[in-house]
Amino acid sequence: MNLSPASCVVGVCGLGQMGASAAVCFSRAGYKVLLWGRDAARLAATPPQFAKLHAFLDEHVGPPAGAIGDIELSADLRTVDERADVILECVTEDLGQKADLLSRLTAAKERKALLLSTTSGLSITAMGRQSGTQHLLVGAHFWNPAHLMPIVEIIKGDDTSEERMGWATELATRIGKTPVRVEKDVPGFIGNRLLHALWREAIHLVETGVASPADVDLVASLTFGLRLPAVGPFANMDLVGLELLSQIQSYLLRDLSSAAGVMPAVREHLAAGHTGMRSGHGFHDWTARDPAALISLRDRQIVNQLKFLRGGK
Repeated sequence: MNLSPASCVVGVCGLGQMGASAAVCFSRAGYKVLLWGRDAARLAATPPQFAKLHAFLDEHVGPPAGAIGDIELSADLRTVDERADVILECVTEDLGQKADLLSRLTAAKERKALLLSTTSGLSITAMGRQSGTQHLLVGAHFWNPAHLMPIVEIIKGDDTSEERMGWATELATRIGKTPVRVEKDVPGFIGNRLLHALWREAIHLVETGVASPADVDLVASLTFGLRLPAVGPFANMDLVGLELLSQIQSYLLRDLSSAAGVMPAVREHLAAGHTGMRSGHGFHDWTARDPAALISLRDRQIVNQLKFLRGGK
């Protein structure tokens, strides 16, 4: 498959944060992008979002090396189905909805287009088989915010060919991302398995009265969080020394949470209607905090970390 921007049209399905950000990633690499969404009014309101993302990237990352590709909006899925060489689905994180969307791409299936799913951890194998796209589908987990986060996890389903893994990896590289191959289709892939293990223990510390959510956040942010951009877990283990690692694990691991389901603290918050930032309450009181300011701080910190890492190379 010729994946050069001059020869390849990219379809993006979904209007959430991931869909809009991914569309901008492809357009900045010179690709013609067809963006589909079910809600025509919401679709028509997306260009200012593109402009905002482009402006942020131009200011903090730098302008793209070449021409920016057009983003064409369509509320008709047939536009993407009939014209796109690559289709990235970014709809709700629900296996049924994702499989239903993929199953409707009749023309794309006939011409054997490269189909990609941004799922955070659903089975690529099950999604492909349920939608009849198992030999066409590759997982491509972009991390949020997709326009800034450099990693894309490329997931091999049980039916995914090595050729298509190669195409997906090449495409991620062409848009300036760092592809990481996930060779087994396990729930959560790599990043979300690590993240949810951390979250489980964080919730456990709060549930058992060890510390408050605010203090757990502080410890994570101001200890290993400061090292992680430069030193990943395995490099850190080697720096610490495996002898010391073994000594600590001999008594610590048995005391960590081994919860196998949704944790009680999460259930209690949900029962109270505390769904997180959007409701005003979660583990933190968001009525006393500015979510937009925090997101802005997060994005600027990501930019700073990327500059640091690139300077180190």
